[in-house]
Amino acid sequence: MKKIYSFFILLGLVLTVHAQDTTKNQRVLYVVDNVAIINDPDQNDGSISQDDVDELKVVTNKAKIEQLGYHDADKVILITTKEYKKRPDDLKKIPTTKVMERKDGCWYTKGDDKPYSGPFIDYFYNGKKQGEGILKNGKVDGLRVTYNANGNKSFFTNYTDGIKNGDSESYFPDGKLKQKGRFKGGLDDGLWVEYYSIGAIKRQVTFVNTKPQFDKSEEKFYALNDKAKELMKGEDYKSAIRKLTEAIEIKADYSDTWFYRGTAKLDNLDFDGAIADFDKAIILEPLYMEAFSNRAFARIRKYQFKNSRTLSNSNGVTIMAGKDHIDIPKEEKEKICSDLNNGNMLGDRKSMTVDAIKEFCQ
Repeated sequence: MKKIYSFFILLGLVLTVHAQDTTKNQRVLYVVDNVAIINDPDQNDGSISQDDVDELKVVTNKAKIEQLGYHDADKVILITTKEYKKRPDDLKKIPTTKVMERKDGCWYTKGDDKPYSGPFIDYFYNGKKQGEGILKNGKVDGLRVTYNANGNKSFFTNYTDGIKNGDSESYFPDGKLKQKGRFKGGLDDGLWVEYYSIGAIKRQVTFVNTKPQFDKSEEKFYALNDKAKELMKGEDYKSAIRKLTEAIEIKADYSDTWFYRGTAKLDNLDFDGAIADFDKAIILEPLYMEAFSNRAFARIRKYQFKNSRTLSNSNGVTIMAGKDHIDIPKEEKEKICSDLNNGNMLGDRKSMTVDAIKEFCQ
């Protein structure tokens, strides 16, 4: 429940006051545009601000809560967004998967014993369209489209009986083409092309009988990247850095390799080296969300661990004691905030990023 409070705190003092009134054991339920937020809010569902809200009601009367059908709640906070308010009635009637149940791979409307067939539309918490498609006997069939929070298309894929089948494209938040290809029976088929947001080709691979076709140099390059990621999972950052350096010597224009090596250096406490690698990744891909966020944390850690003492050093893993309070030069703090805000704007909603924005940018 605390996560829900921290998520909806963007609504401002209205909800803060109600949060302060809540006792530890009180069960509070948020309902946004008639959709109950039962679980912790999903970061992929966006956020909601006070400007998004048309109406907010707080229900504490137990009888009224029972009438609403929320028997297990002690308090219900009903939120109606401006987007929902202006939505035509015919669209309001189309169900969202967020009020459906998924059983045995099929979607059911609650209380129905047959899988749902018909259109569906999902929405972000702020009421804007998140995705849409058609369900046939509870499975996606035909064109499935999703959208970014800014309204631009995020991707589309064709389905047959719940399985990806046909053309597919994904897009950057600004609407530029990110990747295109085709599925056959749920698997990559034929030519797939991935682009940088500046329009240059990042990678193209042809799949024959589901297997990617690489020449020897490409095969070695991608094998080095895959091995490095395995080593990073095992916290062997030095070995991962060596593999990624070897990969960069083969192909230096692949942003992900620079990002992986920057992340390995960050975890290995080489903060300046990490920043330099994230710089390169962002030059290649100016909309690299993770690179912006990680570059910010590399700068933060650089000052947290400045003049710190080593607690242990074994098996190639160094543990150091950081400072609780850190002084960051104004120019460096501006770079940190710029990267954190860029990462957040591009879709990084992780709590550590949001918390860092509050700590270093406000």
